[in-house]
Amino acid sequence: MNLPACLGGCVAVGAWLVAFGAHAESAAHAAPPHAPLPGSDGVYGRFDGDLALAAALGVELEDAEPRGALRASAHYLWTAGAYLRYADAFGSAGPRPARVLSLGVDLRPLFLPRFALDYSQGPALLDLTLDSLSLTGGGYLGQFAGDSFGAERGFEAGIGLGMPLLGQAKGPWLEARAERRWPDDGQPAWLFSVLVSLHTLTLTSDAGP
Repeated sequence: MNLPACLGGCVAVGAWLVAFGAHAESAAHAAPPHAPLPGSDGVYGRFDGDLALAAALGVELEDAEPRGALRASAHYLWTAGAYLRYADAFGSAGPRPARVLSLGVDLRPLFLPRFALDYSQGPALLDLTLDSLSLTGGGYLGQFAGDSFGAERGFEAGIGLGMPLLGQAKGPWLEARAERRWPDDGQPAWLFSVLVSLHTLTLTSDAGP
C-alpha cells in the first residue's frame, strides 16, 4: 500500500472540493434556493463559519476486539478536512493493538455538489445525514500490550455517516464508521465504530453588509 500516493490523491480531491465550495458559498449568498420545504434552507447553519470542528467519544471493534475511542476532526466549509483519533483497549490483551493513534484526511463529498445543484430541499434531518457521508484515508500507529508504541503501523481507509440529533449542523450527532486497516506487516483488519459527537463552527469570514 503506497501511503504517500493515497494521501496525495485524497488531498487533491479535497483541494478541488474546497475550490468548488468557495464558488458554491458565493452562489448561496447571491441567489435563494428554489422552493425548499418550510424551515429548510439547504444549509442548516453550515455557512455560519468557515471551519467546522467536531469532537467524538465512542467505542470501536477491530476484528471483534473492543476499544474506547476519541476522535477529533476539522473541515473547511464542512467538506475537506482532517481527523485525529486515539483508541485504547484499557488493559485488554488480544491479537490486535491495545492502543492506536490515527491521523488522516476526511472528505465529505456530497454537501457542496448537492447544495450547488439545489438538491438540499429538506427535511433537515435527511439533508444533513446524506451530506455527512465521509471518506477517510490516513496512517496509524499501534501498540500491543507490553510492546512499544508504533510496533504496528499502516494505512487505513473508511466511510462514515452521521445523524444530527437536533436537526441542525451544530450540536450533538450520532455517527457510525466502517474502516479497513492494512498494516505494513500482517493481515488487514476491519474496524467498526459508533460515536456520539459534538459539532460547532468557527472562523467566519463574512464581514456582513
